[in-house]
Amino acid sequence: MANQLCTPNKLKHKLQLKKYLKPYTCDGCKEIGFGPRYRCEECNFDLHKACMFPQDSPTFHEFFPQSAFEFLKTPPKACHDQCKKFCDACTKTINGFMYHCKRDKDELDLHPCCRNLDKNYKIENVEFNLSNKVEGECMWCKKETINPHVKSNGWSYISKRGKYLVHVACVTEMALEEWHKNGRDWINANNANQDIQLALEKVTLKAIKARGRGEGSKGNKYWKVIKVFIKTIVSIVLGDPTTVLASLFVELIA
Repeated sequence: MANQLCTPNKLKHKLQLKKYLKPYTCDGCKEIGFGPRYRCEECNFDLHKACMFPQDSPTFHEFFPQSAFEFLKTPPKACHDQCKKFCDACTKTINGFMYHCKRDKDELDLHPCCRNLDKNYKIENVEFNLSNKVEGECMWCKKETINPHVKSNGWSYISKRGKYLVHVACVTEMALEEWHKNGRDWINANNANQDIQLALEKVTLKAIKARGRGEGSKGNKYWKVIKVFIKTIVSIVLGDPTTVLASLFVELIA
């Protein structure tokens, strides 16, 4: 996929797939990204894969089967200066590339990366589901609602039995917080071809334990399942999960 033209905005950058550990800001959607990205070194220009290769319009999503989304390079013109667009998946502000659907009574908006999240992942008998109906406390932020200005609670990844839940939005916050604490050590310890998930999985498990409100006394089996869950959602939201998922079931039963 190297040397692809940046088709969404017709810029004449020759973007190549790069694998770096350092976080970056996507020049398409303006959101934080980690790991692999399409990049022009000369122009310091980066794109998520989802922003590099947008879906043809109209496109649809399983959560909104009757709603047709259009890919836009910039958000629609606001009705006033204080009016903002929020992603219905992660509830964060939309400042760049997006998928937009105008319905009779309301609108739907999604970041490209949120639009592309897979709904289900199954490793042997362990299943994780993406849900747009959040009922429960996030393991990371300890809240049900992320953004009070958005009508929905956003999307979450939930284990099959509903025991483990993490907001999609919190995965990025989780990764960014740990990067600021440990980023230099990651670069010193890892080469550019290693996936950021391998480092994140270790530090996020430690952070979850620290936020666990006394759950540190739970048995090893509990934390093994948490480790698998965290490793899975980090790989799904921040990168290509296929290289990580193959080993998860082995870790779960070890």
